[in-house]
Amino acid sequence: MRSAFSSPTCSRESFSHRGALTGNIAVPGHPGIPLADNRRKAREGAMIQADPGARLSVSITDGMSVEVRLGLKEVKIGRGREADLQLPDPSVSRLHARVYRVGNRYFLADLGSRNGTHADGKPVTQLPLDDGQTFTVGSYRIHFQRFGAAPSSGEEATIAAGAGSAVRAMRSASGPAAGQRPISPEKPVEAPFGLVGVSSPIRKLAGTIRRVGASDVAILIEGETGSGKELVARGIHDASGRRDRPFIVVNCGAISPELIESELFGHEKGSFTGATAQRRGAFELAHSGTIFLDEIGELPFTLQPKLLRALEQKEIKRVGGNETLTADVRILAATNRNLKEEVARKTFREDLYFRVGAITVAVPPLKDRREDIAPIARHFLAGMGTRENRTLPSLSPAAMDALISHDWPGNVRELRNAIQRAVVMADGAELSGEDFSFLRQSSNGDPDTAAPGTLSRWEQAERTNILAELARQSGNKTRTARELGIAKSTLFEKLKKYGIRSQESDR
Repeated sequence: MRSAFSSPTCSRESFSHRGALTGNIAVPGHPGIPLADNRRKAREGAMIQADPGARLSVSITDGMSVEVRLGLKEVKIGRGREADLQLPDPSVSRLHARVYRVGNRYFLADLGSRNGTHADGKPVTQLPLDDGQTFTVGSYRIHFQRFGAAPSSGEEATIAAGAGSAVRAMRSASGPAAGQRPISPEKPVEAPFGLVGVSSPIRKLAGTIRRVGASDVAILIEGETGSGKELVARGIHDASGRRDRPFIVVNCGAISPELIESELFGHEKGSFTGATAQRRGAFELAHSGTIFLDEIGELPFTLQPKLLRALEQKEIKRVGGNETLTADVRILAATNRNLKEEVARKTFREDLYFRVGAITVAVPPLKDRREDIAPIARHFLAGMGTRENRTLPSLSPAAMDALISHDWPGNVRELRNAIQRAVVMADGAELSGEDFSFLRQSSNGDPDTAAPGTLSRWEQAERTNILAELARQSGNKTRTARELGIAKSTLFEKLKKYGIRSQESDR
């Protein structure tokens, strides 16, 4: 038996969490927006352009998330069927909250819910939403992001891949000559696809994103760890005809092999121990949209034939189910492995490799585009200052020299962690070269920072990243694994491998 759970021409989107979370994102009539009258609504609507970068993101599991573009839409959130984004949590009211747009700002408003809508641990009635804002409705954490508009004429778009999360662009400026004032964070400007940088390789990457986005073929994104492969995937989705449909991220390396089939295809109630309810998988969630399979090289060999069939036939079956479901999705995949070598070793199917890699997009490592280090560093400083609502130390010329001379085996993610570490440890108004001395220690394999045994430079960078993230999360291993995009069991393996001992309790 075959059924289509969603029509490609349908104007509403469905989402689910353990078989129950459903949300329908529809073009609303903007009821309740505080405008004077319908004529004023029409005037403002004519002046306001759709915002391609505004979206809500809901985490479903540690390995999967769902993103919804907002544009000019209003999204009602609640437990009832009348909600656009339905959250089947008994603590959620039937109509709990809404996200809406007035002028060029987005707002969150509680709709008199029983248990309240919360942001930063406090109940809110109405809240202007800034990029990166997180709010809670019941047990669900919902993230608001806004980025990606094109720069105005005459501005030099700065482009770079950024650390697994979408970032806004920064205006480029070269480092100061000796004797000039320290480098301070600069005002962000918007650039295509949320990329940051000025180099020729990254400009070429932006052009590639535009070209491949216009097609519907599968794309394999290759690049080193931390180089920004997910950001490139999001850019391809935003440049495609599926941009207003779901964008589903599945981290194949963060999900245990026993659960990955259920994450991709869903399962029926009772199909295995712990399957207490029917659950939709990523292919159902992404119908008519895009699935991004991160670290596809980690996909178990035994599951690869089922993925190949889903891609070729556009059909799936839930685990334990007999019903054939139609799934029209575009596949974007990423890996830091050489899949050709994996094919030769018989650990990755050749037919699947050709299916997911119809076109290959390479993300350049940071060491091959050193002119991007300065704008990316300034971007991270500006972002930290905005989030923490305080003035941060500036970058001295010596500090910038230290950053530019480092090879960054961990790429943009390592650079982000280095900036965060230096800011936390700094006690002055300016970051000096000595504030980044740990980079020299890491490069030289200093026994105080390297794990026992001989580590490659990539392993040294990975160890540094884990230590920095553990410090940021106050030793909380669950949150650390989530931020690093790996399974908790994988984190424990790496802690043991690198001789990292955390004194914090495991929470």
